[in-house]
Amino acid sequence: MKKHRKWWSLLFVLMFVLSLLPMKGVVAEESSQQWCVSTTSDKTIYAGQDIPIGTVDFEFVANGLKIVIDLNDEVVLKDAAENIKIDFRLLTESLERGSPGAYDFKTYSNVDPTHLLIPYADLAFYLGVPVSTLLSDGFQFNVFLHLDTLVNGADETAYPGDPGTGNPWVRYVKLTVEECTPPPPMDDYDVYTLGFWKNIFNFDKVTFSYGTVINIGGTDYSVIHDREALALLMDPAKKGMTEEKRLIMQLTAAKINVLLNDADFKNLELVYRDSGVEVGLTVGEMIAGADAALASQNIDQMKYYQQLLDDFNNGLFIGTSHD
Repeated sequence: MKKHRKWWSLLFVLMFVLSLLPMKGVVAEESSQQWCVSTTSDKTIYAGQDIPIGTVDFEFVANGLKIVIDLNDEVVLKDAAENIKIDFRLLTESLERGSPGAYDFKTYSNVDPTHLLIPYADLAFYLGVPVSTLLSDGFQFNVFLHLDTLVNGADETAYPGDPGTGNPWVRYVKLTVEECTPPPPMDDYDVYTLGFWKNIFNFDKVTFSYGTVINIGGTDYSVIHDREALALLMDPAKKGMTEEKRLIMQLTAAKINVLLNDADFKNLELVYRDSGVEVGLTVGEMIAGADAALASQNIDQMKYYQQLLDDFNNGLFIGTSHD
């Protein structure tokens, strides 16, 4: 028994020493790789087989595949359950429509543009491959994106991409995964909190580097005079605060922050500084989404954009600094 205890003691010491040695870089090497997705297929959305009604864009972000559906002005998504259905298929699988009701991913949207995020684990599951295969150079797959739309008031089925096969008609987009080089880091932009804008005393120091109009709730407000822009921010703070007013306050502050920087600020991807988690939106898309939430009066969307704008106005994203 004593001999056994001796060997266990030696094994424990050996394991402890090994735990102090540096690990080799398989995980680090994989985490340092950056993956992009591209397509040579048509990304136009067609209704009734050949009527162009918008575009779709695909992008690999930190957490998954980002899909942006952008319809033309005269087109809307039909107000019906699961008006967006998506099927993900390997190149060896059918190019026929199949039953949209059996597609991998189904959701509802009443906003335009619509932003969707398919986590990598879910996407790999839909395709029936490991995540390591999905995130490998040269891997390809097809996307069948079925939309229920209203075009000039008439019901229309819509798909983006190149023509598929069979009857009924269908289109699809072929995506290719490739290793890519991350973009160079951007200089920080300055942002200020809601409280800063409400309590600033020296109005003369507030100047806008571009743009002269803020649009809130579909109404344009001139911001040629700084005091007028700040008054917009303070007006909704009266009694009877609502989700709408809270969002208007955060959105006004964010728009002033954008105006204080250059136009490229709108293209900044929102990535949390502390965790590296990507929101899947740019600054411009965040502001457009908040505008859409106000227009639709969707309470859940209002709360979502309140929090996002609050984090933005507090400088919690990479590329923004708060003084």
